[in-house]
Amino acid sequence: MPKAHVFLFKDFQFNLFVSHVHCIEVAFSDEKLDSVGLSTAASVHEDLGIQGITKIRYSEAYCLDLSPAMTEKQAKAIAEKVILDPISQKYSLNKNLFPDFDFLIEVKFHPDVTDNLAIVTQEAIEDFLGKKVEGKIVTSRKYYIYGSIGKQEAEKIAGGLLANGIIETYKIEAGK
Repeated sequence: MPKAHVFLFKDFQFNLFVSHVHCIEVAFSDEKLDSVGLSTAASVHEDLGIQGITKIRYSEAYCLDLSPAMTEKQAKAIAEKVILDPISQKYSLNKNLFPDFDFLIEVKFHPDVTDNLAIVTQEAIEDFLGKKVEGKIVTSRKYYIYGSIGKQEAEKIAGGLLANGIIETYKIEAGK
């Protein structure tokens, strides 16, 4: 039996099997094009009154727990041919796209909420592969925060601005 990988989010837990899971993360290559990151940084300052953030980078993550088990080479092909816009975006496979953050806030739907992006992604993968795949895709939004804030401010940003607690959960990771 493959070893289970447990993802702990506020109030929820996701169990995915390591042997099948590949996480693809996608973001704009040029931070000037990162309108979500730029507007989130402005909202943190203006709406929450939190100072000290120098920038926020935004990405979308796709964790693929599909059967039959996918190789890393297949996951890379899916990232490059299905998910990525190679002209304006970059991606990472099975690691954080921006590793030098001060805080990382990852937001995803509760398990009982329909994830339309995951459904469309699975359909696109099936079209690319030319066959049906079983399993689960979990998508999330990642906000890489740079600057001098503390855990309490990160919690305020996550719960007060980024996640809708009725349908979403989040986790906060301290960096550097």
